[in-house]
Order: sequence, then structure tokens, then C-alpha cells
Amino acid sequence: MDVKRKALIAIVLVGFAPTSSIIFTLALNDNELLSQLFFMLCKIWIFLVPTYWFLVIDGNSISWSEPNRDGLLAATISGISMSALIVAMWAIFSGTIDTDAMISEMETTGLTDFRIYVAGMFYWIFINSMLEEYVFRWFITTKGIELLGSEASGIALSACMFTLHHTIALHLFGFLWWQTAMATFGLLSAAAIWSWLYLRYKSIWVCWLSHAICDIAVFGIGYLVLFG
Repeated sequence: MDVKRKALIAIVLVGFAPTSSIIFTLALNDNELLSQLFFMLCKIWIFLVPTYWFLVIDGNSISWSEPNRDGLLAATISGISMSALIVAMWAIFSGTIDTDAMISEMETTGLTDFRIYVAGMFYWIFINSMLEEYVFRWFITTKGIELLGSEASGIALSACMFTLHHTIALHLFGFLWWQTAMATFGLLSAAAIWSWLYLRYKSIWVCWLSHAICDIAVFGIGYLVLFG
């Protein structure tokens, strides 16, 4: 099997799993337990498939991709800058958002319970953000480069696939079209920056740190919406 075909299969197997999870949880199912089970299965899938592909199909050995000081500095600066933009956009546009509809949609996920929200916050900041960097910034970006032939194309493909499930989630949470469009542009930009950071510093720890800092801002806003 040639390199491009292998890359396409790898991308299809992994890249749309988060989108299927969002659609099932927020649009097709009202059972909280089933939503959580499907969510966990999708997370296991997107961890195991890239790992198997890297170690078995591509025949590589384990690498921890340790970051250097310059990479960590770039991650911190980018993460803080994007977080400041997130907070500023919320301060400007929060009055236009139907938070009641958002909370209603979140009830099926269990996140309206304070204890589950706190547990979820730690999971998304420290584990899920790392998993997304592992999948989208490392696996999808590198396979996108193999498929499309350039770093810019790989970055664009990874950013679009990463943004897809977030955009669907925003729509299902009741955001207006222009709010979703603005958030989508921001997500695309952030995802492209994180992919660039990965390719520049060859470490998912760098893009993870930037991503985790942004998630702190997002979950801080979420806390204010649900419990403030």
C-alpha cells in the first residue's frame, strides 16, 4: 500500500471519531450513561489507533518528544495570549449568548453537577487536551503532510478536522450562526498555531501546554455560566 493511501486510511479511522461522539451525545441520545460510555469508547479509540499505527504499521519505537526551553516559552506565550483573547471575546459578547439553552444541552453530559464539572475540568485540561494534541497535532498533522505533500496542507487539514467537532458542539449548544462562525475562526487559528508549534519544536508537550492554558480560561468561563 502506498504512503498516501495509508495516510488517508489513518486519517479517516481517527479524525472523525470526536465528531461522532459529539453528534451522538448532543443530538442522538438523551441517556447520560450511554453518552458517557460512548464518549469514553471514542477516546480509547483515538488513543489506541494512532499508537498501533505508529508502533506496528509504521514500525517505529516509542518516543517521548521532550520539549526544550524555547518550545515551552513559545507555548506559554501563545497560551496566555489566546486565553486573554478568549476572555475578552466573552466579556464583549456574553450578553448575546443564550446560556439557558447551553445549560439545558449540557444536562445530558452530567456537567451541570458541580462535582462532575470539577472532575471534567481536570480531565479536559490535563488529559483530554493532551489526547487531542496527540491525535490532531501529531498524528493527523503528520499524516496530512504525507497525504497532501506539504506542511501547510497538513496543518490546514488537521486544523479543519479538529475544529469540526467543536463547531458542531457550539451549534448544538444553541449558539447563533455568527457566534459559531467567530468561534470557528478562533478554533481554526488556535489549531493551526498548535500544529505549527508541534512541527517547529517536534514535541506534543509544547502544543499541549498552550492548549491546556486555553482550556483553563474556557472552563473558568464555563464555571461562571453554570455556578456563578
